[in-house]
Amino acid sequence: MMKEHIVKGFFALYNKLQGGKVIDEFKIIRVKHNDGQLIDPNKISKYLLNNGYNGPLEAQPLMTKSDISKKLETVDERKIHTFAYTGGSYGEPFKIPYSKQRSIIRTASFKYFNELAGYSLGEPFMLIAAKEKPKWWQFLRNEHRFVPKKLTQDKLKEAVQLIVKKHIKVIIGFPSVTFELANFIQKNKIKHSIGTVIFTSEPIDELKRNFIKNALNCTVIDRYSNEEVGLIAQQREFGGAYYTNRYNVVVELLDNELKPVKEGEMGRVVVTDLAADIVPIVRYDTGDLAIAKEYKEGQLIALSSISGRVAEQLFCTNGSPIASLALGPLIHKPLTTANYYHQFQFAQTGLKNYELRIKQGWDLPKHVLDTIKENLIKVLGDDALIATLFLEDIKPQPSGKRPIYKNEMLTKCTDTLLKV
Repeated sequence: MMKEHIVKGFFALYNKLQGGKVIDEFKIIRVKHNDGQLIDPNKISKYLLNNGYNGPLEAQPLMTKSDISKKLETVDERKIHTFAYTGGSYGEPFKIPYSKQRSIIRTASFKYFNELAGYSLGEPFMLIAAKEKPKWWQFLRNEHRFVPKKLTQDKLKEAVQLIVKKHIKVIIGFPSVTFELANFIQKNKIKHSIGTVIFTSEPIDELKRNFIKNALNCTVIDRYSNEEVGLIAQQREFGGAYYTNRYNVVVELLDNELKPVKEGEMGRVVVTDLAADIVPIVRYDTGDLAIAKEYKEGQLIALSSISGRVAEQLFCTNGSPIASLALGPLIHKPLTTANYYHQFQFAQTGLKNYELRIKQGWDLPKHVLDTIKENLIKVLGDDALIATLFLEDIKPQPSGKRPIYKNEMLTKCTDTLLKV
């Protein structure tokens, strides 16, 4: 309890030093979402005009990371309060400048969405992240950080012991790692205090999501966010739709002709951050794919699922794309039927070459592997060449993520397929 009071006191001091603006923004954000308000079109037009953009939002070109990097070269450094650093999962790490006002909005937004998911300020929580933070930083947040560079049984045991010792109530972070923790806890019948899990950064298939919920017997909420714009969308309930952040983030799902997709269709996630004041972020292509759930007065207010990154798009042997998550049941159902719950990764390494990487745990019967290969070949093509590798650990990306599906084909091959 003492630590909870310290965290709340520190937050109150921070808010006071900011002139009370954090709580003021928090209250506005709460009302806006609780009342189901849309983003004011005039606010969007004003933002574009103030940043030198002519015409409506839909007329603007898409932005990439390189566009943002170029703009960084001309910013007024006196306006920069802090930076947010992206993980660089696919070789493009970079930093985003935040003004003091934008930092306040970011803090207020996460406070609102954290509470919505079941986390209360001051509660002890475990953050699964790619990088360490100083101990004093963690102390002031009552945070216990787990950096899973290796997911060996010893590392999992250490993390679970920490959860029990510190009476951790909330886990926030990568679902692939949370799955391993839940598996360890269930297998060893460990009593714990976890009441809420908030997924970030990675898509997860339905079976693993259900497993985590049942194994930990807790609330499970999925969040969609990135460092470039902060929180984009979040579920309100387990397995439900992802409702967009309607305070400052305009979300679009676009097809190949840059037109909005219809409800039920998949498109590229493009976002505009109306709070980005140092470097304008207008129609930024996140590189992610999602399915539209609901529009209201032309604004996208809900996504039915986040399907992962374009870089994780897999292809059949004939070059036709296939939804990565659709392959999941073909792999994990035979594994779980054999009572094997360890992590796996499925990667495309060539036009007709694939690798099924399975984390070592115990020997799998040959018939289980044969069933998986038969399932995949029926979908990918009769000429699919599937190799099975048993590994001590699934190697993480530089960001710390361990994607379930990866496209590792040469760039030239990928470009050729995308033109098919």
